[in-house]
Amino acid sequence: MIEFLIKISPIVATIFFFSFFCYMIFIVFKKGSKKKFDQYSKIPMDDDKKS
Repeated sequence: MIEFLIKISPIVATIFFFSFFCYMIFIVFKKGSKKKFDQYSKIPMDDDKKS
């Protein structure tokens, strides 16, 4: 049983990380995310104004 898990672990890890990468690409490029990320990019500038 352990040998089987060791044998398939690289395949499972590859599928997991590829799925995660595809999900991140989807989140970044979906419609409406540009406005959200533009607001996030201005956060460091807003902190300077409050001080």
